[in-house]
Amino acid sequence: MTDRDIPVSSIEDPLRVLGKHFRSGDQSVFLKAVTFGPFPAGAFPDEGKDQLERIRKELGANAIRVYEIPTLDFLHECARVGLRVFITLPWSQHVDFLRGGGELAEAEDLLLETIEKFRGHPALAGYFVANEIETTLVRWMGRRKVREQIEHLIEVGRANDPDALFSYANYPSTEYLIPGNQDFVSFNIYLENRDDYAAYLNRLQNLAGNKPLLISEFGVDAQTHGELTQAEMLEWQVQEACLSGATGTTIFSWTDLWQRGGQTIEDYDFGFMRRDGTPRPSLDVVRECWEPLSRTSDVVELAEGPKISVIVCTYKGSATLVECLDSLSVLNYPDYEVLVVNDGSDERVSEIVATYDSIREILIEHVGLSAARNIGAGEAKGDVFVYTDDDCIAEADWLTWIAKQFLEDPDLGCAGGPNIPPAPESEMQARIIAAPGGPSHVLVSDTRAEHLPGCNLAVRREVFEEIGGFNPIFWAAGDDVDFCWRVLEAGYELGFHAAAFVWHHRRFTPKAYLKQQIGYGKAEAMLLPLHSKRFRGLGGAVWNGHVYTPQAPGGGFVYHGHFGYEPFQLIYPDSGSGLGGVVLHVLWWVFVLIAIGAGFLHWSGWLLAALMIYASVRIARSRAKRAPLEREYDSFAARWTLTGLVLAQGLLRSGVRLLRGWKHMKWSRGLEVLSSAAWKTVASGWWKLGDEKAFWSENGMGRDELLAGISEAYPGAQVDSSGRTDLILKRGLLWNWALVTATEYHADNKRLTRTRLLARPRFLTRMIVLPVLVAVLFAAPFTPILFHDAGKILLGVLLAYAAMVAATRIFMKLRRPAVLRIAEGLGMDPVE
Repeated sequence: MTDRDIPVSSIEDPLRVLGKHFRSGDQSVFLKAVTFGPFPAGAFPDEGKDQLERIRKELGANAIRVYEIPTLDFLHECARVGLRVFITLPWSQHVDFLRGGGELAEAEDLLLETIEKFRGHPALAGYFVANEIETTLVRWMGRRKVREQIEHLIEVGRANDPDALFSYANYPSTEYLIPGNQDFVSFNIYLENRDDYAAYLNRLQNLAGNKPLLISEFGVDAQTHGELTQAEMLEWQVQEACLSGATGTTIFSWTDLWQRGGQTIEDYDFGFMRRDGTPRPSLDVVRECWEPLSRTSDVVELAEGPKISVIVCTYKGSATLVECLDSLSVLNYPDYEVLVVNDGSDERVSEIVATYDSIREILIEHVGLSAARNIGAGEAKGDVFVYTDDDCIAEADWLTWIAKQFLEDPDLGCAGGPNIPPAPESEMQARIIAAPGGPSHVLVSDTRAEHLPGCNLAVRREVFEEIGGFNPIFWAAGDDVDFCWRVLEAGYELGFHAAAFVWHHRRFTPKAYLKQQIGYGKAEAMLLPLHSKRFRGLGGAVWNGHVYTPQAPGGGFVYHGHFGYEPFQLIYPDSGSGLGGVVLHVLWWVFVLIAIGAGFLHWSGWLLAALMIYASVRIARSRAKRAPLEREYDSFAARWTLTGLVLAQGLLRSGVRLLRGWKHMKWSRGLEVLSSAAWKTVASGWWKLGDEKAFWSENGMGRDELLAGISEAYPGAQVDSSGRTDLILKRGLLWNWALVTATEYHADNKRLTRTRLLARPRFLTRMIVLPVLVAVLFAAPFTPILFHDAGKILLGVLLAYAAMVAATRIFMKLRRPAVLRIAEGLGMDPVE
């Protein structure tokens, strides 16, 4: 845009992301959006610009979502009336767009053209680079590859318009498809039961991690439910979105007039406006619901919230204390006090606290973190003690969300929320923020925790007194873990709410970060004799829940359901232990040194050491690649520095834990964990050989009809219960043969169905091949005489494996005519 193109605008500041909120200027923004279009030809003159004023004034919306590229005049009008615009990029997402790359090139060109057209426009809020990529197509192409391509589009967009926001409009069937570099997390949700909707929003908040959650579509069909029920459901949808801490909601749609794929849709009535242009009752209901909302917490009603004592314990923490106390002085909560426990009576800390009239200081000799927290509780007047650290910055509504949890559940012992690192100020700080091992919550469900870090931990007074407070043996770390475990053992639960977050500075230098990790290792060694059942052999703590990190999803298992159609395809994340944890453990490096020593007897020892080092670096590199580095500090060098931090963190933390706690470790359990991890790796292997074919249909035949025909032709075929594939055609002694399919939907009811025949080794095959390879490798450096025989064994195994591969290929070729015959019988023509 040139200067002369800049329109008259009632939008003063661009939309930005800060933590889990949208902001404009210094104010939080709750997005009240409605979808607009795509309209049938002739539905509205001039792109429907005459409707924008009504959307702003009659509905009270502050944003719209469009599905076609608008004109510049349209955005000018949006700016004039005060509507922010999210543009959904329309490109061919209904096909295998990884094959050939033409669709991706089209999408990239369209994105660049659109950015060139609207860059810097005051009405532009951001872009959805894609929308609801169909679940079976994602399974077909591979979720990691699809996610990488979405991330690529986001990077292209951001490089050309750094000020715009970018996201992918996801939906529950591909909830695992979360780009790591998007600015906010967005989901289209059509759940019509209030309790289910509220529960799923809590899940999405945890998937969103440190980023805002936007409901990018929600709608209710008035034909099905009636107009009054539609209004009622939209009202509770807005309320539940706010109560979950979501930063906005997008209602589908402004009018019943819309089309899809060139076809006018008349079977559904989602609009606020009927086809004749008259409003439904939902218009007034949603406007009244939206009107008082400027932030999510505006819907929280605290009739008689508990008196809260915020306790900050500091030991020479003056460097970050001012920011902390500034934030605690202006919290949006009616009845609270702030206490600063000056552990060691630091003069600079006293000077800072003295500048705040409303904050009490407690001077004590240096007694350590746990004892200081207990002293703070002894001086507190509140019914609830809320602990935070001197390097934290509280969000204004923090205590509101804490109090809400206690009021909703009188039996809750503790409550808390996330702790989010502020934006880094240097490249090294960005790398440390992305490094593992920082303070994090552990969740057993979306609203219940197993551990809450002490930087964001609230506890009822009576529960604190019942369990005896914090254990004073912990001077710097580990006290919150011990405290939470004892609260759980006393029969109480730990509550969690994603909106109850604080900003928490991470360490500023690698030295400070590694010192922190050494401290955590010491704390784990102290926890070992107190909670021996919660540790696994030589490793860290065993959690029943999942340790939540902002790391981009990578591993884990996705349950796709029957034929890949499961409506809510949950991802079951890796535990973060297993062989990945083994190769980063200090004892792994001890064996590396032994192998290096053995290399002086036979060169294969050095080979083994090199392979072991490679395994460690590969795991560390994988974790570093998935870590959420700030984009302005992301580089090749940064990722390798982060790889080094991952290696050092695993080595130092496990080494200190072993050195300090070896007397209390159960070494036999360590061997059990190692063997279990190896067994799991072997048993879950997913080697596959694929043979693909495509079939074209002019009469609407797709994968469902083809799979039904194949099931009938092969009575022994079984549905793959995991949903990874569709049918298991044959179970052999050494191999299984399975079929996976996907259908592309084209114009005029034409469809292209792709099939992939897979050969997968059975557990017996993996148990034959892998253990022999490992045994040969490990035996070679220590028994030179055996090496030659072991080499022959290795060669024999490889030849046998090659023969099995060849046999599998032949089987595939023999099976193809049968699949072809079935497809042709359905009127589906093979495509070469």
